[in-house]
Amino acid sequence: MFGLLLRSIQAYLRGTFGPAAWARVLRAAGQPAEGFEPMLPYDARVVHRVLAAAAQELDRPAEAILEDVGTFLVADPGHRALRRLLRFGGAGFTDFLHSLEELPDRARLALPGLHLPQITLSEGPPGQVRLRVTGALPALIPVALGALRAMADDYGALVLIDLDPGRDGATLTVQLLETAHGEGRSFALAQEGAADGM
Repeated sequence: MFGLLLRSIQAYLRGTFGPAAWARVLRAAGQPAEGFEPMLPYDARVVHRVLAAAAQELDRPAEAILEDVGTFLVADPGHRALRRLLRFGGAGFTDFLHSLEELPDRARLALPGLHLPQITLSEGPPGQVRLRVTGALPALIPVALGALRAMADDYGALVLIDLDPGRDGATLTVQLLETAHGEGRSFALAQEGAADGM
């Protein structure tokens, strides 16, 4: 899981700030110039060193960088496979939210051996959904927050999302203000070309 997270940070920093900025982060973190492979095992300390170096390079908190990583993975055209996996959750944003409990199983179909944290959904007052995320690496919580915000935009929904960190995970409270606030991005069940990938 650390390999996939590190590769996602790498894709975001290289794609947004350029190879030179990424190379400086790697040097500051004491990591090899070739970067990271998503399916290789890495120590948690490597993640901390890379995030600390990225925070120094960008002059931004690590949590804000991780949230941007989540947004990038959904919105960037080079990562259409993840967006497709998430969009198969439903025709509207509410359907998508209700499908998130099944996401770990769907992700394992795409990447066997990948173990995502458990997501439990509960209904709050009208228009409110609580997503309890347990068994997650702490760094994955802001990534999930960024991805959720990007998916709301993808569906054209206007939402407020609050993050409440806990001892063994976090709760994301999603308040749906308007389901058709914007046009949203087009999505078709048929795959768009053969170059779809992460």
